[in-house]
Amino acid sequence: IASDQFVAETRFAVHSMGVDTVTDSSKSKSSSTSSLMAGLKAASEDSYLVAAYIRSRACIDEVGKSVDLRAMFRRPEADFWAKLKDDASPEELTKYWGDMVTSYVDPPSGIVTVTVAAFRREDALAISKAILAAAEKVANDVSARAREDVMKAADKEVVDAQERVVASLSDLRAFREKAGFIDPKLTAASLGRLLEEMIGQRVRLQTEYLVSSRAMSPEAPTLQSLKSRLDQLDAQIAEEKAKLTSRTKDPSALANLLPKYEELLVRNTFAEKLYGLAADGLERARLRAAAQTIYVDVFVPPALPQDALYPERFSSPILIALALLIVWGIDALTAALVEDHKL
Repeated sequence: IASDQFVAETRFAVHSMGVDTVTDSSKSKSSSTSSLMAGLKAASEDSYLVAAYIRSRACIDEVGKSVDLRAMFRRPEADFWAKLKDDASPEELTKYWGDMVTSYVDPPSGIVTVTVAAFRREDALAISKAILAAAEKVANDVSARAREDVMKAADKEVVDAQERVVASLSDLRAFREKAGFIDPKLTAASLGRLLEEMIGQRVRLQTEYLVSSRAMSPEAPTLQSLKSRLDQLDAQIAEEKAKLTSRTKDPSALANLLPKYEELLVRNTFAEKLYGLAADGLERARLRAAAQTIYVDVFVPPALPQDALYPERFSSPILIALALLIVWGIDALTAALVEDHKL
C-alpha cells in the first residue's frame, strides 16, 4: 500500500571570487591598486551555509512562493503513512520537509548534493528547481550584505577624512584672513631680505658718518643729517627685528603667528594624508567587497525522474522480516529463560 516516491537529485558547488594584491617591486611596498583574479575558488564555509539554509524554514517559505508544497505533499495517490497531514503546522511542515528533502556537503570538495522526494515526477523536479532558485537568491543576499558592510565602513572613513580636510582648510583660511597675509613664512622671508638690505644700508651710512666726523665738527649740518638718518634706520631695523622675534607682545607679529600657522599647516597635511589613505582603503574595500561575492555553480541540474526509488519493495520487506525475526528470537529466548528459571 506504500505509494511510489520519485527522487530528483541536483549537485552544485559554491564559489567565491579571489583577490590578488599587486605589489610594486620598484618601490618594494604594496601598491594601492589590486586586481581581481579571473578564476573562482571554492568556498566550503559558504557551501555549509547554503546547505543549512535548504534545511531551514526560511527556504520552505521561499520555495512556497513558487510551488504549492502542501498540495504536492498531500497528493491523492500518497498513502496515509507518507503524506503530509491536512492541518500540518509550519513546524510539522518543516519536520516533514527534512524527511523529503536532504542536503549533504562533501567535506573535501565542498560539493552540495540535494535530493527531493515527491509522489509525482513533476513535483520532485519542480521542487528541486525552486530550491536551486532559493539557494541562488540567498547567496546573492549574503553577498550583497557583505559588500554593503565592507563598503559602508570604508565610505565612512573617507567621509570622516574629507571632513577633517575641509575643517583644516577652513581654519587655515580663517587664520589668513585674520592675519592679513597668505603665508607667514613667505612674509618672514620677505622681511628677512628687507632687513638684510637695511643692515647693509646702515653699514654704508655708518662708514660715511665715521669718515665725515673726522673732517667736520659735530654741529655740521651734513653730519647731523647722517646722524638723523642712522637713528631712523636703527629704529626701523629694531622694529623689523621685533616682528621676526618673540620679544614683542603684539599678537599680530610674525613671531607670534608662525607657531599657530605651523600647527594649522601640520593639521592640514596630516588630514590630507589621512584622506589619501582612506581613499586608497576605499579602493581596497571595493575589491574586498567583490571578493565577498559567492556563486552557486550547478553542474548536475535536476532531471525528471523516471523510476520510483522509494519504497524499496524488495529490500524493505526482507529487512522488516529480519527485524521481526530478531525480535521474535529475543522474545523466545527471554521466555525460555523464564521457564528454565521456574523449573
